[in-house]
Amino acid sequence: MSETNQEARTPKSRDYYFDNVKFVLIMLVVLGHTYRPLIDESGIVKAVYLAIYTFHMPLFILVSGYFAKNFNKEGQNKKLIRSVLIPYFIFQVLYSLYDHFVYQTDEIEIAILEPYWIMWFLFSLFLWRLMLPYFVNLKYPLIIAFLLSIGVGYIDDADSFLSLSRTVAFFPFFLLGFYLRRKHFEVLFSRWKQIAGVAGGLSLVSLMYFLEFHSSIDLDYRRWLYFVFPYEDLGHPEWYAGTIRLAFILLALAASALFLAVIPRGKTFFSHLGSRSLYVYLLHGFFIKFYDSIDLDDKYAGPTMYIVATLAAIALTFILSSGWIQNIASPLLQPKMDWLFQKQEKRNQLNKAAY
Repeated sequence: MSETNQEARTPKSRDYYFDNVKFVLIMLVVLGHTYRPLIDESGIVKAVYLAIYTFHMPLFILVSGYFAKNFNKEGQNKKLIRSVLIPYFIFQVLYSLYDHFVYQTDEIEIAILEPYWIMWFLFSLFLWRLMLPYFVNLKYPLIIAFLLSIGVGYIDDADSFLSLSRTVAFFPFFLLGFYLRRKHFEVLFSRWKQIAGVAGGLSLVSLMYFLEFHSSIDLDYRRWLYFVFPYEDLGHPEWYAGTIRLAFILLALAASALFLAVIPRGKTFFSHLGSRSLYVYLLHGFFIKFYDSIDLDDKYAGPTMYIVATLAAIALTFILSSGWIQNIASPLLQPKMDWLFQKQEKRNQLNKAAY
């Protein structure tokens, strides 16, 4: 979902495996948000929801880090501003306005430094890219990043402001993705590992069902998996609360490996849609908010509603990743902001001419 996902590549250089990964992951994002109003109505739906949340954002962030390897090339900062920061500002305003009209709030609140709902990802992505050059020069960057991820949970004031909590908590996944090479993913490429991945996925759903409904462990799993709340707000101010986050980090990595083993490696009918995952991410929220505002889950609860919600989420993912949606929405997601950088480009040309 990073800005690098939108870069054009020649057909020979496309990696269909990662296109497939990105498309299925963004579908899980839409499914997760669609299931959210239903999780109190069905234990199975809640278990599936929790299973999705164990890994879908950590893995999306890891993949974003994997595609950030060219961060130090010329023009990357300009691309970062144009394809991440500016769309953040645009959609932060649009979602704030939409929220006001859909929920009929008394006033419009636009808090640029406090990302609205799903907008945290873009804001954090911008910060991760800024942090990357400094961390890669450290002696033990991954260890430090994981320690910070665990440590930020002890800070009560680390919350949604500047997306601080999630930025720090999820950063190890981004950094790990940066250090991974394709050969590390190829370790998962075998038939029996695909079968193990499917079995592991079913086991993960069963595990979350057991933990949520039959375990004596007192945890609010849904809120822990968001990686946003301080430990004290989660009911665990104890010194060892960080070990709980560590357990969820390890679970995220294990679940990600299971998922990656299942994904097809070659070209599929949806491979070409994977490069448009950012479109789905930023646009699907408008539909989810409308769906939430009309309380369909209260009017049509039951198995039929769960099936319809699932099919609707899948259909919405395909629609929002289509070419015609890209053509319509590209001015918002990929705005042409050349005028913003004209002076800098002229300065660079003069500097080159001087040499």
